[in-house]
Amino acid sequence: MDCKYDISVILVNYNGKKYIDALFESLCELVHDDFEFEVVFEDNASCDGSVEYLKEKKYSEKLNLKIVESNKNLGFAGGNNLGVDACEGKYVVLLNNDTKVDKLWLQNLYHFMLEHPEAVMVNSKLLFFYDFLPITFETKDKILMDKKIIINNQEYLIDNKFCTNLLYEESRLVCFGHTEINVPLQQGETDYKVKIKLQEPMVEGDSILFGSQKVTKVGATEVEILVSADIISAEKYALVQNAGSGVNDTFDGFDIGFAKRDCDEYNRSYEINNGCGASIMMRKEDFIKCGKFDERFFMYYEDTDLSYRIKKNGGKILFCPNSIVRHIHTGSSTEWSPFFTYQVYRNKLLFVYKNISKRQFLKYYKIHKQQGVAENNPYKIKGTKDALKILFGLRNVMFKEETSYEKSSIN
Repeated sequence: MDCKYDISVILVNYNGKKYIDALFESLCELVHDDFEFEVVFEDNASCDGSVEYLKEKKYSEKLNLKIVESNKNLGFAGGNNLGVDACEGKYVVLLNNDTKVDKLWLQNLYHFMLEHPEAVMVNSKLLFFYDFLPITFETKDKILMDKKIIINNQEYLIDNKFCTNLLYEESRLVCFGHTEINVPLQQGETDYKVKIKLQEPMVEGDSILFGSQKVTKVGATEVEILVSADIISAEKYALVQNAGSGVNDTFDGFDIGFAKRDCDEYNRSYEINNGCGASIMMRKEDFIKCGKFDERFFMYYEDTDLSYRIKKNGGKILFCPNSIVRHIHTGSSTEWSPFFTYQVYRNKLLFVYKNISKRQFLKYYKIHKQQGVAENNPYKIKGTKDALKILFGLRNVMFKEETSYEKSSIN
């Protein structure tokens, strides 16, 4: 296979204009001492001016940039397939558009692949986009606080996935002495002023800390904690979003190390069950030989399906710890939105049918159908139903927003 470049970085974009600068500025800073790479920007018929904006920014003056435009939204699966078809690299790297990369991201990934010829796919380490600092507590009992706090005069809703050892209730957080709330430092390394509203006054023995800065104020129902930029710089840390992927006993996908502090455990290489399509490298010929992405998945589980085909053919999938990407989790869709719910439940069933067994497919088809009806969730029901339609040969089964349960119910 004749190749003009050593590596092609494939970016699939759909209305991702807001992510372009952070990503492309990081790509322009990449170290590439012993290889040449191109960037293939595949656009899925965006309507936010993404392509026009990218051309205006003239990143092609610093990068070997190729823009490939589709006349319809092909999803992550079809968009990457189209990008790979148009690329001229020996190796392909699939990279999410809602990311920024470390300057050694690509060089470390490439060298790792060269040093491990047994690997058919290599997975980078994905960290959440922002660094974090914790809110912690000292108390003899519990501290009750609002779920919303004020950070530098901006309201922030505490995210449950960044919390440990607390009760995340509808109208409040119940915090204990071993509670930790990881707060994203969205304004970077600057001074921070955090205001926390309490639902009961602080009592003797109660303290609230943001990093190492402590406030103890008996009787207070609101506390304010000031942290300098120097302390932020010294105490901040990263949380892992993905250090490889897996599938549990009920065939739900998961991210290794999700929302854990980056540490030695994730600074070593190991074999993984399946790769995360947000940043993976393969030889182009292997990607094509494996059948590329199954475009029926559109997005979600398509990388898991590809990984299982790789393993079925005897290939290995490895984790490369020093190839680091900062990732905005679910930047292309909101977690457990109607679209996300529909895609995940539909594609889980497609994955099970293709890679596990028909018996397990039928089992989880019934389970998902029953759950959807019990939960009054039209998107879970429709995803379940559409998986069956796709398996009967209907390729253009897609998500459609529904306004009522009856429109999507299975009779």
